[in-house]
Amino acid sequence: MVKRGKIGQARHDNKVRSELEKLVGEGFRVWADLPGRTRPPKVGGVIPDIYARKGNKLIIEEIETPSTKKSDENQQQKLKKGTKEKGGIFKIKMAK
Repeated sequence: MVKRGKIGQARHDNKVRSELEKLVGEGFRVWADLPGRTRPPKVGGVIPDIYARKGNKLIIEEIETPSTKKSDENQQQKLKKGTKEKGGIFKIKMAK
């Protein structure tokens, strides 16, 4: 896993906040891996950036930056598999 620089981390966190607000607006209960928020539960042994639930619908999102897109592929595969096992939808979103 590659460590993000300050600018990359800020872009990542801004995208997580943006996705959080969008999903809350759609009526989801959302957990986000951000300072000051309740961390999402592990999925496939990994804590995702976003864990959103509305009724029986589950959405797991992982936010990547250009510096982490390739280096975090193992983590992405674990999340994808874990989400599938829970009957959810897994998405990878890019922070630019």
